[in-house]
Amino acid sequence: MKVIVKSDTWFKLSPKSSNELTDLEKVIVKRGTELEVQFYVEVGADHLKIKLANATLDSQQTKDWFVFKPDIEVKGSGVELTVVSDTLFKLKPVNSRELSDAEKVFVKRGTQFELSSYLPAEGNHTRVALSNQFLGPNNRNTWYVYSPDMKVTGDKVDLKVVSDTLFKARPELSSQLTADEKAFVKTGSVFELQSHAPAPNNHVKVALDGAFLGSNNLTTWYAYTSDITVEGNEPLNKPKDNQPANPKDPGRAIRLPGFTGLYYLNNSIVPGGSFTWGEATHAGTRIPVDQSIVYGMIRVAQHMEEIRKMFGNRPISINSWYRDPVTNRRVGGARFSRHLNGDAIDFNIQGYHPSSVYAKLNGWWGTRGGLASSSVFTHIDVRGYRARWSYGY
Repeated sequence: MKVIVKSDTWFKLSPKSSNELTDLEKVIVKRGTELEVQFYVEVGADHLKIKLANATLDSQQTKDWFVFKPDIEVKGSGVELTVVSDTLFKLKPVNSRELSDAEKVFVKRGTQFELSSYLPAEGNHTRVALSNQFLGPNNRNTWYVYSPDMKVTGDKVDLKVVSDTLFKARPELSSQLTADEKAFVKTGSVFELQSHAPAPNNHVKVALDGAFLGSNNLTTWYAYTSDITVEGNEPLNKPKDNQPANPKDPGRAIRLPGFTGLYYLNNSIVPGGSFTWGEATHAGTRIPVDQSIVYGMIRVAQHMEEIRKMFGNRPISINSWYRDPVTNRRVGGARFSRHLNGDAIDFNIQGYHPSSVYAKLNGWWGTRGGLASSSVFTHIDVRGYRARWSYGY
């Protein structure tokens, strides 16, 4: 990622007003300057701490600087919002008539913004964080937008540190690692990711994009699941799958790897439950290749039974459940989609827009796995760490 200086500004060695610092503690940087950065950290309400990727400033050899937020723009992988109808940016995802003038801003059709993130929100809204562009009387950069009034292009995935933590070279207790095998990372740090995946001992394996940490300048690390959140949609992750009609009772018999006996397509996965092996296996056309996938199906089915109760036992239709690698590529799934593991479901709840389902489940689901929505389905998975995204359609 990089920062673009929007106004002549001071890069500072501490997040203070420039008139409180000596000449040795600040460097003037001209408008239009572009600098590659490894990552940034939110510091208070109005500063960012950035780590330069290679350049040094003036006679200072440090790569760590504090900058006043409104004076710079952080540009990542080119996620852009285009307003397709005259609309209002709002502080809450509600009808604009319920908001005061100070809680909404008119934005004309054709206006474009670079985004640092975007996520689903209640009532067919999207929560957008503008990339250091500030609107309204209180100069805010986070707003809710009615989703049909906007279009998002481009994708990226960010890792956000939500608690001071150690990035580790191995997924072990920090006491078992040498100083060279760990790097301290502060709350509020944001990194772009190349990839992320579950790892042993409640860890996530992350590959940082362009950030080199620790004494050995590593880009691949393990982080504790509760200390991070992953936000953003992976490139080319635009799944469009469909579910055939449920078979008639009891349906065709199938065999599942690692399990004895026969299972019937219209039998419930959870005894007495509402979700069937036919829904999990696409009417028996996608049989799991190993036992771990079957266990993934069972785990997510148990959570889906909880969700059904949360929504008053309303009917739930399944768009997509288990996908083998060939099917996953054909329908446009992510390269490392959890559907490949059997522990992910795309679904709809009768009478609820997918973004409202997402909003209701978000806090409840917490760090147990991934949650996302498009305009036509909600996604949930049991990966074991917090991941959130919008599909952008």
